[in-house]
Amino acid sequence: MSAEVQCPAGCGPMKYKTNRNKKIRVFDPLGYAMIFAGIPFIAAPDNLPFDFLTSNLIVNMGIGIGLLVLGAQRTALVTTDLRCNTCKGLILESKSIDQRLKGDLLGLSENKAEYIRTALSSSKEESRYACPDCGEKMRRIVVPYEDGSHRPNALVPDIVEDIQNLSTVSRTVEIDGCEGCDMLWFEKAKRERMLSKDSTIIPKT
Repeated sequence: MSAEVQCPAGCGPMKYKTNRNKKIRVFDPLGYAMIFAGIPFIAAPDNLPFDFLTSNLIVNMGIGIGLLVLGAQRTALVTTDLRCNTCKGLILESKSIDQRLKGDLLGLSENKAEYIRTALSSSKEESRYACPDCGEKMRRIVVPYEDGSHRPNALVPDIVEDIQNLSTVSRTVEIDGCEGCDMLWFEKAKRERMLSKDSTIIPKT
């Protein structure tokens, strides 16, 4: 994409901004080592198995919390996104789409990036926005999603699963995108944040 990208809503130039998404985890060995190292300091701050460390309760708790916070920071997904300061819109480019719109590890739900790309390729609904890269009209799709914390589990009794299903609310979100440029436009950044959460899934049909 060109150096200066115009907002599809006509607000003017968009800016690249680095974003740390703490709701999406990435594999960082040092980050997870910090988290695991911090657990003993918090779980048993006055009875650590390390003789060379202080036995001060407050100091040990501080070390443990510090390690957990630093580890959580390192394992959070960091991306550089195009954002509009005026309308709060957001553009996801190809790499960010793959990083942020994934499926669950067990394959119980759709891979969000693949689902959205397939839907865009078959969409007949023309968006009112033009692609800021190629200038062609984008396509609009409606993506169903739900809270993945209520997904079926073979170990959960049927009656508990029925109650969970009753509390699950299916929702949809509208997305504009350009298949050729592999780019997605969210009118509001909060829509992308909601869709990219690890707990948000696109259920398999």
